[in-house]
Amino acid sequence: MRTHLPSVTAVARDLPRRSAWRSRWLECSALVLIAVVLITCFARPTRQPPMLAPLLAVPPALAGIGAATVRRPLVYGIVSLLAAIVVAQQPIEFAGWLPAATILTIVAITAVAMAGTAVNVRQQRRIAEVTSVAEAAQRAVLRPPPVRLGPLGFDVVYIAAAAEAKVGGDLYEVVRTAERGIRVIMGDVRGKGLGAVEVAADVLGMFRELAHDASTLGELATRLNAGLGRSLGRHEEFVTALLVEIDQESGRTSIFNCGHPPPLLIAAADDGTATGRVTLMEVPSPAPPLGLLNLGDCSDAQLSVALQPNDQLLLYTDGITEARDARRLFYPLAERVSALAPRAAGSQAVPGRRALKSVVSDASTRQGLLDLVKVDLLKHVGAPLDDDAALLLVRAPAAWPPAQVAAAPERSASVASTS
Repeated sequence: MRTHLPSVTAVARDLPRRSAWRSRWLECSALVLIAVVLITCFARPTRQPPMLAPLLAVPPALAGIGAATVRRPLVYGIVSLLAAIVVAQQPIEFAGWLPAATILTIVAITAVAMAGTAVNVRQQRRIAEVTSVAEAAQRAVLRPPPVRLGPLGFDVVYIAAAAEAKVGGDLYEVVRTAERGIRVIMGDVRGKGLGAVEVAADVLGMFRELAHDASTLGELATRLNAGLGRSLGRHEEFVTALLVEIDQESGRTSIFNCGHPPPLLIAAADDGTATGRVTLMEVPSPAPPLGLLNLGDCSDAQLSVALQPNDQLLLYTDGITEARDARRLFYPLAERVSALAPRAAGSQAVPGRRALKSVVSDASTRQGLLDLVKVDLLKHVGAPLDDDAALLLVRAPAAWPPAQVAAAPERSASVASTS
């Protein structure tokens, strides 16, 4: 499992780097202003007072905007003060109180800029600490799934939102049961903050227990809804969820959708390579989210499909599909997965022994599908995400037990294919 949760120390250490670029143009403006004032004051007639000298109080104020340390406004204050002293030493007639007033103003502005910067830095570090604690609480409820559970392989990528955004309530879990195969949940709590994290923890705790007892996914969803309803009075939030059950012997897969984005089925060719053919696994009529399940009809919220050898099932949250680029266009997940799947590590079948050396060398430089999707998503957005996003990839084995494969039905024809 790959997560992206910086420590409090790392976040605090990153503050100067994040804010440096914001003040670069201000620093350049300050230097240009000091140079202009000096040139103008020295080029003026002797009888003319240096009327532009008070502008030397502006650079320390500009340097204090976005500064990560008090040293920046202090340095610019000293430079401006030295420039004001040099101007005051020149022979000036009828200057009056202007040189002394300029020096006092520079000192006052520098002190105010330093004080404001110190307060701002403390507040940023405090916000970073609070955000890190909230993110740590969120990650604490998300146990990393095993790389392999039974015949299935799993991979997870969690992409944290921008530091300024509140933590979300994305959740996922994988449970192996004794009689009902492997069950998976992928969900997203409406809302953000610690309240959403608490709801996510409640849902995951209930799922880990109920996954072993509920006879069907519909019953599992009903019992999760009932348990969640007891806590909605505190948070008034609901949870979109996707429940998946995979038979470990036949690959028969059932999907129950409670208002969540449908998963993607990535088909594999006979030789084990990824074909790039992506199928959107949409149920006939999704059920309402957990917490609101009683308000709608759940009879057509389930879909069954035969997971073939080397197929992959991709579950995700709406932080992926609702990510926008600079033109406000949504990220086309199905289209991008179709293009990226053949390039992913593990999408190529292993050839004979003569080519084994080249395969090992190539695998060391290839990235997994979720890594490729993550890089492509961040490139599409061009900035940190506004919402947390989670991806969970389920990989079928190279072969199911022969006796069960013969009896496994073909894929359902009711799904929409995207290639």
